[in-house]
Amino acid sequence: MFERQSALGKVSGEVRGWALVQAAAFHSTHAEFREAMRSVLGADLPETIGQVIRANGRMLLKTGAEQYWIISPEADDFVPAIPPQMGAITSLSHSRTCMYIEGSQAAAVLAKGVPLDFHPDVFRVDHFALTGIHHTPVLIHRSAQDRYEIYALRTYALTVWEWLTDAAIS
Repeated sequence: MFERQSALGKVSGEVRGWALVQAAAFHSTHAEFREAMRSVLGADLPETIGQVIRANGRMLLKTGAEQYWIISPEADDFVPAIPPQMGAITSLSHSRTCMYIEGSQAAAVLAKGVPLDFHPDVFRVDHFALTGIHHTPVLIHRSAQDRYEIYALRTYALTVWEWLTDAAIS
């Protein structure tokens, strides 16, 4: 007897081998913070929330007013570059899980429960949104034309994964 298989079977999975650091500046030291980070990263931090800048093997994301995520293939130590009176550097690698969904139907699957416009003219490659999946906060990054990477709190990763699976087969 044939068994129904998930559409996610060969088009989804977990992304491994990455490190995530949150870098946050104090409002009064934001200009100095950006300059210090530029000297370490070799690139400017993004100016717009939702934009991803790729630089020297890293992805730089502005997630808040003076807050950034830096995603690298391996752990970086930015702490020496940012004195405590300028801002804070916090490793988030172990608190997040990154899943991906890809293929021509990836946007349609996400659109079943994510309140975003996934049209390619609106949600472009190398842009992200802070949103929710099934009452769970996530960051969704469109990393390629038909690929989305979803960063979820580790505690809720299984919930997000199960939602993706259900959305793909229904």
